[in-house]
Amino acid sequence: MTGISIQGLHKSFGGRTVLDHVDLTVEDGEFVCLLGPSGCGKSTLLRSVAGLETPEGGSISFGDETVFDGATGINRAPEQRRLGMVFQSFALWPHKSVFDNVAYPLKRARVSRDEIQERVKEALTMVDLWAHRASYPGTLSGGQQQRVSLARAVVARPRLLLLDEPLSSLDTNLRAQMRREIRRIQQHLGATAVYVTHDKEDAGGLADRVLVLQDGKIVQEGAPKDVFVAPKTAFVAEFVGFDNFFNATVTEGSDSLATVEIGNGNRLSAATTGPVKAGQHVTAAIRSRLVRVHPYDGGIVPENSFVGTVSSKAHLGDDVEIVITDGAVDLVARVRPGYARDLNVGQPALAQPPIGTVVIVEGTRKGGQGKASAAPVTSEPAKATANH
Repeated sequence: MTGISIQGLHKSFGGRTVLDHVDLTVEDGEFVCLLGPSGCGKSTLLRSVAGLETPEGGSISFGDETVFDGATGINRAPEQRRLGMVFQSFALWPHKSVFDNVAYPLKRARVSRDEIQERVKEALTMVDLWAHRASYPGTLSGGQQQRVSLARAVVARPRLLLLDEPLSSLDTNLRAQMRREIRRIQQHLGATAVYVTHDKEDAGGLADRVLVLQDGKIVQEGAPKDVFVAPKTAFVAEFVGFDNFFNATVTEGSDSLATVEIGNGNRLSAATTGPVKAGQHVTAAIRSRLVRVHPYDGGIVPENSFVGTVSSKAHLGDDVEIVITDGAVDLVARVRPGYARDLNVGQPALAQPPIGTVVIVEGTRKGGQGKASAAPVTSEPAKATANH
């Protein structure tokens, strides 16, 4: 196996930039996930690595071998890049057996019959489908078909494994099973892997490192826990699951933790990714699923609390969504039904996010404050209208 080095890669379609001078290094044996919404450039980046798209400039190297260089005109064909690829569609031939689908790359490479038999058996055994080698794709479940596609991608022992949203057509339970399967096989092979997804659970369950893309640029990268717990921007925060956004004013600040005031004087502890100071205007983001909610009896308000009135309550499958307003902003909490039993519309309530789960992020979202939205931040300090 080998690593990947990408430098200054750029590409546009119809005048719209989809890759904006991307630099990326993937270490030998590393599993990297490219995460982002549709149109962010993640699939174009993967297809450029595969040789299925031709960038307008920059370079791509696998180990010591340059496979694309816009300056010198080097552009190796996909079949010369010696990589395995798993697509969103299973891309299986319906008229070929499972064995023949998996054997196809080896037959094209004119591998001997005995070696084909050995390698196909190894690949199908790895995905637990050797017993189905004589079956046809149409007789298999979606998960089994995706495992055939995965076996075909690794049968030629590629130096790189590329996966383009391979689980998007599977149901939730099957996705979780296939995530475990893909990770097990990648680790068994010691393969360098790049995986494209818009699903944060796929990224968190598979990757050594997550790269979030926005408008053709890598805007944040790191271990999944670092990106998901400490997003740097409002865009990244929303994409990884933060759904409450507020204009906030710092009342106390440090390099790692601050106290911020939101709405009608409610004060919360917030994690920071850099130094902040009192009076500074920022955007604060909170995950609704992490907020604890209790009835409020009018007594002393604990630190790190948001006090208001329940304005709505809705049962959403396994969770109950409770919206609490302080008269200026709404805070949304999603809790288990048992925790919402004593809370009703019109009742005073107290919401508490655990220390460190409110984060200060750069930038703002379009729209108003509250759930999955934040208004533009102003430049003048706000005056507190209440103290708790």
